Amino acid sequence: MAGRPTTPRIGGMTGIPPFHAVVAGGGIAGLETLLTLHELAGDSLALTLVEPRSELVLRALEPAAPFGAGEAGRVSIDDVAATAGAQVVCSALEQVDPDAQTIRTRDGRRLDYDALVVAVGARPVVAVRAALTWWPDGAAEAFTKLLADADQGRAGRIAFVVPSRYAWQLPAYELALMTARRLERAGRRADLRIITPEPAPLAIFGAVGSAAVTRELDDAGVAFSGNAIAAVRGDERVVVEVWPGSRRFAVDRVVALPRAHGPDITGLRADIEGFLVTDDRCRVRGTRSVWAVGDATNKLPKHGGLAARQADCAAQEIATLAGSSVAGSRYVPLLRAQLRTGRRSLWLQRDISDPLDAGAAGHVPLWSPPGKIAARRLGALLAVHDEPAGLRLAQTV
Repeated sequence: MAGRPTTPRIGGMTGIPPFHAVVAGGGIAGLETLLTLHELAGDSLALTLVEPRSELVLRALEPAAPFGAGEAGRVSIDDVAATAGAQVVCSALEQVDPDAQTIRTRDGRRLDYDALVVAVGARPVVAVRAALTWWPDGAAEAFTKLLADADQGRAGRIAFVVPSRYAWQLPAYELALMTARRLERAGRRADLRIITPEPAPLAIFGAVGSAAVTRELDDAGVAFSGNAIAAVRGDERVVVEVWPGSRRFAVDRVVALPRAHGPDITGLRADIEGFLVTDDRCRVRGTRSVWAVGDATNKLPKHGGLAARQADCAAQEIATLAGSSVAGSRYVPLLRAQLRTGRRSLWLQRDISDPLDAGAAGHVPLWSPPGKIAARRLGALLAVHDEPAGLRLAQTV
């Protein structure tokens, strides 16, 4: 199979074809899957990564860039694949035949597999018209211009909108808080507001975590409108209309997160939004040897750390099939996040499968290695090797 040059991998026993695991997608979930499979099963399996990109952009670091706190880090996909002893196929997943255990790539190649992990992510789409959409890999420049207008007094009223449950909410809070602190340092008065379907600020982190976020918002002077869906109407001024209750807020600018749509892979079961339907061991329902992890699945919320935990779960299952003695385990959604506030970071953690878990919050890291990428193996790899440009600086904001 053709692909970018990688470190040659040693196969299994002579004359016995190794168990072949294919990972489709080179994001956090896909790379964590590769590293975990390599660690658990080693040379008892052959690994192939299907991914058209050469670099992974660490999107969680992007909100800090407009504030001069470092650029989003970049990870060489080839380097991680080589660390895991994986061959790389430069293409994208097009369709799956789970009965024949084959996939077809966008450039027409056919690959057989013994186990397949789909980690292709989701597709972002505009959620709020007439708003500045905070795109993955492409909104920092537009937001920098907005900040310049705010610095000069032309945009003192800004709404930050979380459009739906399919959006990861935390970037809206980071952008709002860091904007508030920047304007505060410049001596500018600002009317900033977060509008979100959540009942309380980052309620998914439980009572303790939400209370800590509420204190950060109050201290920065950022208003909160929860249980709300926003739409933008523009005439002589910009008005954000919020339902239910028909509340209206006159603003100068609106910044909205995008909605996410699933990949809707031909041959695999998906819900109405195109997200792959998985069980508690991350296996795609209706298949024997296909797993899906990360934003491509119907699991909520869409979060890099949870994607990495799903990857670990799927890799344990596959390593067992490949002959490893590792025991499989169910996916435990331990949600971890670093919220940058423009002063010092707030660290949040909660097992979202436990309704009695009130969460934890503090201004010191709650896990190791600390950082935006709460992935057991990929995070450790970033910590011990040269970090991507801007990573260390962005973590301190």
